[in-house]
This record gives sequence, C-alpha cells and structure tokens, in this order.
Amino acid sequence: MSVNGPSSIDNSKKKGDTMTYLEKWFDFNRRQKEIESLLEETIAQQSDQSLTLKEFYLLYYLDLAQEKSLRQIDLPDKLHLSPSAVSRMVARLEAKNCGLLSRRCCDQDRRSSFICLTSDGQKTLASLQKAVEASLETGLDFLI
Repeated sequence: MSVNGPSSIDNSKKKGDTMTYLEKWFDFNRRQKEIESLLEETIAQQSDQSLTLKEFYLLYYLDLAQEKSLRQIDLPDKLHLSPSAVSRMVARLEAKNCGLLSRRCCDQDRRSSFICLTSDGQKTLASLQKAVEASLETGLDFLI
C-alpha cells in the first residue's frame, strides 16, 4: 500500500463517525483481546487436555495440511511464534501424553521433523471447533 497512491482500504469517513483511526485501532485491539480471552476460556473448558488457544491453532493448521502434518520449521510463521516457542509447545503436548499429535522424521532432511495430527487430535479438534465457532458467533456480534 502506497502512502500517496491508491489503496484498497476505504479511508472515507462516514457521517457521524467521530473516532480517529488511532482510537479505532485501539478499540479493535481491545476487542481482539476480549475475543482471544473468550476463546481461551472456551477451549480450556471444552478440552480434557487443558489446551491453550495457540495449541488449538496448532491442531487447526495441522488439520488443514496435506496428510495432516507439517514440518516443525514451517509452524512458527503460521502460529506467529518463535521457533523455540513452537518447540516448547510441541514438547508440552508430547509430555502431556494426550495423543493429539506425533512426530516423525523427514525423509529428505533427517535434521527436520514433521508434526502430525493423530486421529485423537482430529476428534479433539472437531469437538473444540464447534465450541470455538459458537464463541466466535457471540464474540463477533459487534461486527454485524
């Protein structure tokens, strides 16, 4: 997006709109945090493994992936976490011994590993997705 050029964002002010863009930005951030808190609470209540929102995201992205697996080095970008934070998250889930994911070596690069969603992980995710969708329906009402 160019500072002086055309943009795909509609910057026109609506009649009666008195919030500055900075105020809108802070309001958006506040609402996002509220929704994230709602989702954290929903996931914690619905999950037998006391999963976090980021762990839910991990299961979600693994479910979307081909063969329900991703290389561990590809996860930080998807989860918006550092590589070490992803490593700790995967290790925590493995340590819980909850059977939601598994690890396998990459055939092309033995230093790399794949994180795979198990059938138990798929079942847990399916159950959580319903609860998360319901919470989002409530939490995002302000957008309508």
